[in-house]
Amino acid sequence: MSTNKIEKMPWEKIARQNQLAPLGDWNVWMILAGRGFGKTRSAAEAIRKWAISGTYKRIALISNTIQEARQVMVEGQSGILSISAKEENVEFYPSRRLLQWPNGAIATLYGAEHYEHLRGPQFDAAWIDEFAKFHYPKETFDQLSFSLRLGCNPKIILTTTPRPLQFIKDLMKRSDVVTVKGTSLENSNNLSPTFLKQLEYLRGTRLEAQEIYAEIVDENPNTLWAWEDLEKCHRDPPHFMNNIVMGVDPAMTSNGDSDETGIIVAGMDGFGKAYVLDDLSISAAPDIWAKRVVDAYHKHSARLIVVERNAGGDLLENLFKSIDASVKIKTVYAHKSKIARAEPIVILYQKKMIFHARQFQKLETQMATYEPKSKSPDRLDAMVWAMTELFSASTPKALPLIWNI
Repeated sequence: MSTNKIEKMPWEKIARQNQLAPLGDWNVWMILAGRGFGKTRSAAEAIRKWAISGTYKRIALISNTIQEARQVMVEGQSGILSISAKEENVEFYPSRRLLQWPNGAIATLYGAEHYEHLRGPQFDAAWIDEFAKFHYPKETFDQLSFSLRLGCNPKIILTTTPRPLQFIKDLMKRSDVVTVKGTSLENSNNLSPTFLKQLEYLRGTRLEAQEIYAEIVDENPNTLWAWEDLEKCHRDPPHFMNNIVMGVDPAMTSNGDSDETGIIVAGMDGFGKAYVLDDLSISAAPDIWAKRVVDAYHKHSARLIVVERNAGGDLLENLFKSIDASVKIKTVYAHKSKIARAEPIVILYQKKMIFHARQFQKLETQMATYEPKSKSPDRLDAMVWAMTELFSASTPKALPLIWNI
């Protein structure tokens, strides 16, 4: 049943022109837009209008997973249920994965992780959300295309934040595809001040171009890490790890021009796979960031804090010991260049030996944009020190996990 969260006004009166379904003859309406642009609302309003009018009656709703389809496309703040008036009587049946309107129109939810489930059903319309996030974008699109066998003019709405996928570039060249691009800032009147403030921290990065201005940004061959590798390195860590360390790249000053202190928590499982568990980097006075490090050391039951000591010398170890004398510290010197220190870690990422417990936006931006002449990357340095320690030949191998049942 409709949650009726959004006060219903005619969409045509409040939407921007590039949020309305394009005129003319087209098969795919692709909205490449930054976060907060209103992609979800645009597509949900079009689907709602098609269903209520009976123009399309068998609709596929496809997201990366069925859970995401439900949480965003159906029940989200701008999802179909939220934008539907109570008197429209649209019903949602979660166990059957479908929405149903009184006139018989049906929208069924699918997850792209199981795109083969699109084999068999028939549709006359579809909405694909966050297409660039799919692991198998082309396969999902092709399978859906084979399923659009009903009606005389099947249509697809495709909403996504752009990424440099070749298949998206290929779609943009097709004559039956209408591509609409938009930025997050176009919808600034409806975005929170906090969100808009966060955008300032992305200036000059790929994320700004991609996530805010909806530009398709290709890889920079001069950087060590490829965006594609980082975008595929996210994996849930095991619930238990007995080899956790912290990497710290310290800043000894805290004025407006100071670097951040890189603070990375990393661990290794019993199979030799390592994970970035947390990024606690901060711009603060030494006593403040040191307290943060010590607190995290105990929270994660870390065995060691690895600290680059080039800048602070013995002061660093004394700083930690003054807070808690029980912490174990290993100080390291940056004898090699940053590139030389990072290259072995890059190879481990490529071999799928290192993963991130979630998306660490600022760390990953540093990794994918760092070039030899770039500003010193604090988070990256801290991560490299932590991973070097975990994979070092002198590090004890992870012990077999023993569970008490």
